[in-house]
Amino acid sequence: MAGGAAEGSGKTKVLFVCLGNICRSPSAEAVFKSVVERAGVADRFEIDSCGTGGGSSNWYLPGGFSYHEGDPADSRMTATASKRGVNLTSRSRPLRPQDLAEFDYIIGMDASNLAAIRRAAEYWRQNGDAGTVPADYASKLSLMTDYLRDAKYSRKYNEVPDPYYGGASGFELVLDLLDDACEGLLGRVNRQ
Repeated sequence: MAGGAAEGSGKTKVLFVCLGNICRSPSAEAVFKSVVERAGVADRFEIDSCGTGGGSSNWYLPGGFSYHEGDPADSRMTATASKRGVNLTSRSRPLRPQDLAEFDYIIGMDASNLAAIRRAAEYWRQNGDAGTVPADYASKLSLMTDYLRDAKYSRKYNEVPDPYYGGASGFELVLDLLDDACEGLLGRVNRQ
């Protein structure tokens, strides 16, 4: 995985990725922003989130479509996060080829997110964006659960489950996992 800050900016750039960029990744973005603010190091980071098409199979192709693009975070996720003092303010967008060059950490919520990132990156590399997508982009990829610290979570979860089709407890679980993993992520970045 990448260690230092992106070239020229002096900031460590972190991108969180899920399927539609309306539940898990915007929550990870907002939680991590809160974590770095509390730690007094927000000025050292650039933090964003995106999705892998929201279920559209052609999202990364020319003329492709990404569900939820431009939408705010899911209202249930927003309400659950708000109760914890976390404000979700981002708008959904799909992953772009330049993200793979610009960000130091590209963190998927589950294995299918990482597979979609790789599929898009390889397509872009083979079809005109090879100069944009670095050959070593995969070294920047990781799972959110790689940063879990609490054994009660790390032993049980190898991904952040998508709460979209579930009930209120699913949104709470996502935030519990993100609270723990975002603290772990900051610790990892500080050590590297």
